[in-house]
Amino acid sequence: MVRRTLALIVIAACGGAPPTAASPKPVPPPPQAPVTQEAGPEAKKAAEAISRAFELLTQESAVPGDPVTLREAAVEALAPRGWKARPIAWTNDPARDVEVLRGAVLTLALRGELPADAVLRAARAMAVAIGDTQTFALSKANVQGLFAMIAGVPVVQPGILSHKLDDGRWAVSDVLPGSGAAGAGVQRGDILVTADGTPIVHGYVDLIPFVGGAAGVKLELVVERAGKNQTINLALQPVASPIVDWKALPGGVGYIRLWSCTRADDDARDAGKLVMAALGELDRKKAKKLVLDLRGNPGGYPFDVASLLVETDPLMVAVANGADQPVARTKLAAWKPKRPVAVLVDEQTASGAEMVAFALQDASAATIVGRPTAGGLSFPTTEKLSGEVTLSYPLSRVGSARTKAPLDGNRLVPDIAAANPSFDDYQTGHDPQLEAALAALRSAH
Repeated sequence: MVRRTLALIVIAACGGAPPTAASPKPVPPPPQAPVTQEAGPEAKKAAEAISRAFELLTQESAVPGDPVTLREAAVEALAPRGWKARPIAWTNDPARDVEVLRGAVLTLALRGELPADAVLRAARAMAVAIGDTQTFALSKANVQGLFAMIAGVPVVQPGILSHKLDDGRWAVSDVLPGSGAAGAGVQRGDILVTADGTPIVHGYVDLIPFVGGAAGVKLELVVERAGKNQTINLALQPVASPIVDWKALPGGVGYIRLWSCTRADDDARDAGKLVMAALGELDRKKAKKLVLDLRGNPGGYPFDVASLLVETDPLMVAVANGADQPVARTKLAAWKPKRPVAVLVDEQTASGAEMVAFALQDASAATIVGRPTAGGLSFPTTEKLSGEVTLSYPLSRVGSARTKAPLDGNRLVPDIAAANPSFDDYQTGHDPQLEAALAALRSAH
């Protein structure tokens, strides 16, 4: 069985320890970028870390990036004004180009052009170029902040959740109470334009650099509202994300909003225990059907919640290198009685939250409603590139417990497509996705 551990996911990765990736075959030494002087020790460390990130993301990741795209992204990030040294002698062999990239970094150092934050800058550029939810580079503060989120404790963060618009832009879907965004007047439905001058094109991933830092740091956020750009200056503050909300809806329908898949010794901060308590309350309310709302949920530790809602064992499998390993249930027993379930998802339903939805659909034919999910159905691992930079990347993909097959794009496509709420919907309290889920439950036997 795959051992379940905590790891980082989009916001916070989650999953079990995946199968070990096969070691790369020995290759002949490649030509290196010309280096005629001895670089300093810090430059050597940076070169080693950046070339290692390239190696991991092109050869060991279960969702590898295109080597040409990644090397170009790294060089552009390190030399934003253009490469001014002799042309880099790429071999177009990813294994050999690891050393070529290392030499290129050293060349920049010898020319006095290597940025102080070179490792984080290059690793982030390569991770973004892949476009995978589970692949990202983190500062030390980001790592601490994301693990604190999984534990359900307050974390310095912008306090914004978002969903994707049809034109590719991202709109605010929720503003966390007590956050700097709430205090500065960010509204649901605002279209995110830039954060400290950087375009927001990947949703929450573009806000990760602002997670886990010092309280009081200012963030300049540009949003579009009513067709006009507005600049909002907010102060980043510690905020505890909600974990579980529940209510009884008319027609014998129970509703549970799972904001994050936390795991903690304190029952008040543990998603599994909170979902268990909500199910008990809904039983007392005689709810016969259930809406599970996973919209905006970045992940965490999904296995307790999945074990509560699914009877099968294993919950899913980890697929890598042509083999699969089962992911076992936790000690939590499946909840009884059973009821029809509709699961709400959107583009920021990520990683662990995707696993909960997938397990429900795979094992109990739950109806998935909303928009395609983030694409984080994989089991990530992390490697420290330097003292201040950690790289997250997937080692295996999540597969069906029945068929053993992973999903295309590592994401769920809804059974019932439903548009995200618009700005006007948020202002009036209209939720077209919830309405679609309720309609699906009314037709369920």
